Amino acid sequence: MLAIVGATTALAPTAHGFCRTMTGREPGDPSSTNRCDGWNEQSKRACCPYGKPLFWKNACVGYSLQRASSRQLSLNDAEAVFAKAFQTWTKVTCGSGTSNRVSLDMRYLGPVECGEVRYNSEGPNQNVIVFRDSEWPHRDPTNTLALTTVRYDADNGEIFGADMEINAAQPSPLSASDSLPPGALDLLSIATHEAGHFLGFAHSVDTEATMYASYRAISMRDLSPDDTNGICGVYPPDQTRATGDGPVPAEACDPTPRHGFVSTCEDTSSVEGGGGCAVAPPGTSTNPSEEPWRWPSSIPVLLAGTGLVLLRRLRGQLRPR
Repeated sequence: MLAIVGATTALAPTAHGFCRTMTGREPGDPSSTNRCDGWNEQSKRACCPYGKPLFWKNACVGYSLQRASSRQLSLNDAEAVFAKAFQTWTKVTCGSGTSNRVSLDMRYLGPVECGEVRYNSEGPNQNVIVFRDSEWPHRDPTNTLALTTVRYDADNGEIFGADMEINAAQPSPLSASDSLPPGALDLLSIATHEAGHFLGFAHSVDTEATMYASYRAISMRDLSPDDTNGICGVYPPDQTRATGDGPVPAEACDPTPRHGFVSTCEDTSSVEGGGGCAVAPPGTSTNPSEEPWRWPSSIPVLLAGTGLVLLRRLRGQLRPR
């Protein structure tokens, strides 16, 4: 679920806490299942230095919610939560004055009928947020809160699309309330963390960051200085993007998903699916060989056409501090 990356580079992991999700694999490993996104296996605290960092090139990005929402909350409530989560990132000012706001907007394109995690490389798409009420269609249904799938150009790190799945079938109920009921999971905290992955960030090494790989209800609703340094570094007010090849100009605002927008799943030509970044709830068991905060290094990767990679599935555990 959680991932953030540094502003200018992930090659100097000691200079900051935030990390950017990278396109690369560890050197000398031809396998498509071994990646170092997020936590570094050796130091457990360093950012992945391989490949190019991910970024949205457009000045604004569109997203949608699946119309059915969840049995646990209405579509209106879900829309309000995710609008607030994305705004938490995009309202950041980098210095004094509103003119120094980050150069990225999120635009809600309305509800859609399609609830599939998919990317159409030739036809229209939607960047969808969907609740899985009846069954979690991925591994570890009781220990996973959410899964975000990001698709990007493997050559330069430009993000082509992203989808979120929220596990509403697991035992702990989700809450959209300002005050969190006992035993409930804070949807806004989860959504704000997932929004960071959506924007191209990996897990931060700062324990106080929203993008840190440890669930902390309520406090994850707001960004830490580390998170704001990340969003200001990648999407600065000067309308550029920090890429692995240096700053590039942002494209003019157009929230339309790549190849056009569609509400239904009817167009199935050239569709790729699967993958993503996962989050786990507090108080659950983990592999005894792993530290509680640690995420696995073996991450499935799906190659989806020339230069296009379907970002990995991260599974791990978020624990309360």
